[in-house]
Amino acid sequence: MADEAYLKVSDAKEAAAGAWMVVTLDKKKKVVLVSEGEGLETFKKALDASQVLWGLICVHGVDVRANVESVRRKLVQINWVGSGVKPMARSNALGGKAKVGKLIKGVAATIDATELFSGQEIVDKLCAAGGAHKPTYYSFGDEKIDLGFYDPANK
Repeated sequence: MADEAYLKVSDAKEAAAGAWMVVTLDKKKKVVLVSEGEGLETFKKALDASQVLWGLICVHGVDVRANVESVRRKLVQINWVGSGVKPMARSNALGGKAKVGKLIKGVAATIDATELFSGQEIVDKLCAAGGAHKPTYYSFGDEKIDLGFYDPANK
């Protein structure tokens, strides 16, 4: 099931803006799907403060010009260790990262988080990891962050 969710979120042509999945390790240290959905707000709600989780969200970098609109899909991985996770369980995060890395590939940015983050923090990571050309805005499905990088006359 985690494999199917990954394919849905990472599909280069079909993945919706804000498509996401959250996985964890079961008692046998196997990667299992916890939940999936669309939109940054529901993604953040799926990150339980009492668990070690790994999330993946598809963010659309949208470039709007006079007569052309192009969309580049960017995958962002969130390595989540909730604030309520006990110290012994925190150590599982390191071992789990390698297992999850076998499933999740091609990420543009990674965020290690113990508390909730904003869309702007994700955008900052994507901008730092990206090349010289920035999109007009990033879309999370339910939230859009304009980079304000380009002069409106140049659009």
